[in-house]
Amino acid sequence: KLNYLTTVEQFFLSLKDSGLTLSASDYQLIVEWESRNIPVGLVCRAIENSYCYFLEKNNRRNGKTSLVQIQKAIEEEIQQQIYKQ
Repeated sequence: KLNYLTTVEQFFLSLKDSGLTLSASDYQLIVEWESRNIPVGLVCRAIENSYCYFLEKNNRRNGKTSLVQIQKAIEEEIQQQIYKQ
């Protein structure tokens, strides 16, 4: 079973289809989500929705996007999901 960090890392790297690792600040963000006990599935859904929105809005398809770049959208998505339950 993959741990939280690896699960989110692999999910995001496969989503953006580029890169082998994340930045140190991206890893720190994942550690923070885990420490807040945000379910990994919710984090991955929030990342996917935010990333797709970011690509549409910026009309680009390159792999240069980081989690930190879309952190605000991810956090908003997490909050929406938590309060929807």
